[in-house]
Amino acid sequence: MAGFAGSIQFIQVPFTKVQEEIKEKVPEGYLMTIQRRMMLRITAAIAASRGDKGVFTGESLGQVASQTLESMMAINDVTTMPVLRPLVSMDKTEIIKIAEQIDTYELSILPFEDCCTIFTPPAPKTRPDLEKTRNFEKLIDVDTLMAEAINGITVTEIKPGENYMNQQEDVFAELL
Repeated sequence: MAGFAGSIQFIQVPFTKVQEEIKEKVPEGYLMTIQRRMMLRITAAIAASRGDKGVFTGESLGQVASQTLESMMAINDVTTMPVLRPLVSMDKTEIIKIAEQIDTYELSILPFEDCCTIFTPPAPKTRPDLEKTRNFEKLIDVDTLMAEAINGITVTEIKPGENYMNQQEDVFAELL
């Protein structure tokens, strides 16, 4: 990606504690919605602290349960920062083609369990109710969890021409 965008900063956010508290306290169908809300809250806070004006995501409408219009609305509710989704209208085939062109496809198919697969409920809400979402979120300590996650970030500079994935394969595997 650095070959297309120039030098980039990979920001690693410790998120396991957030997910564990959500899994312990939030009804199963709303786990993913609350997790995504926390991800966006943390991302928006980091972006604002860096002087950024928006957040870009890789969401594509309808690809997964958390990417319905209702879910996006419930997730976006946590920030006024613009959330830009350049892939929103693309289907999986179009996204794969772009990933292959920018050399991120191989990374995307690595067989690691990520935070979403480990903590995904069997039946996530595809149309979460906004008021229920807000009420379930009151069951967790949003401010403390956010502060701990933000205070624990690690930033790694990735420069064009670096073969970061191969050089850092073990380190990256630990992140996932």
